[in-house]
Amino acid sequence: MSAEPLADARLVAAAAKLPATPRIFQQLSSAIKDPDVSVEAIVSVVRLDPALSAKVLRASNSPYFSRGGRCANLDEAIERVGIYVVYQLVGATVASQLYSAGLPVYGVTGDELWQNSVTTAVALDFLADAAGADGRVGYTLGLLRPVGRLVLQRVATDLKLAPRSGLHETAALVDAWELETFGLTNTEAVERIFQIWEYPAQLTLPIRHHFAPTGDPKRAQLTALLHLAGWIAAEFGKGLRFEQGAWSLAPEILEQGRVNQEMVEQCFERAKRVAGRIHGLFRVA
Repeated sequence: MSAEPLADARLVAAAAKLPATPRIFQQLSSAIKDPDVSVEAIVSVVRLDPALSAKVLRASNSPYFSRGGRCANLDEAIERVGIYVVYQLVGATVASQLYSAGLPVYGVTGDELWQNSVTTAVALDFLADAAGADGRVGYTLGLLRPVGRLVLQRVATDLKLAPRSGLHETAALVDAWELETFGLTNTEAVERIFQIWEYPAQLTLPIRHHFAPTGDPKRAQLTALLHLAGWIAAEFGKGLRFEQGAWSLAPEILEQGRVNQEMVEQCFERAKRVAGRIHGLFRVA
């Protein structure tokens, strides 16, 4: 029997306990949409966060980008690593802050959750570009995908639920446990929280329906692409253990995403390289 669904006030209170997502990511995301954006404009945003500035400098002097001389300022560092790599580093930083505590009730560590979100974000970025959609929106979607479980984790902590009590063999069994315990699933929690926060539908609906994308009433392209990004993360070895069987390359999902299996496999190879580089850069930085 399912529990009564959590009240909006309870969800908002739980969401309020999440680490604040730095506004710098939103500012950088807006800036990078300009195809003529300058290094100076990006420097002005990155400089707002001293810790991030230091991270970009350290990354630029890492073995990945070192060219003999050391960068001494942000202008040189961003010129060396590239504007989009800076954007990806900021996204990885945001994910690290959001997911550092992990999901104890689901048996997921902070590092596992971080690696899954970053890998999914990179995969969806490439898939969206390949399918003619907005890769920046895809990257953001990949990073935000676990927010529903994060909110339910905060409620579980308030209820003093035992660690790993929500860990089951499949995503479907985890959904059933969430319904029984909280009265809603993690994707329903995302939908309600994002609506309360007045997030756009292009971020809300794909996460709400990505486990069963053909059930999206709008049959949105990004919903299917987020599902396929989950497949890539799992194939890369960065999936969450209870979601391993949740992903499919079914023809109807590929059609909804406007991609084919060859395109997905090509994106897998690109995402594997780039996500690995970001993980390495983040460790160095």
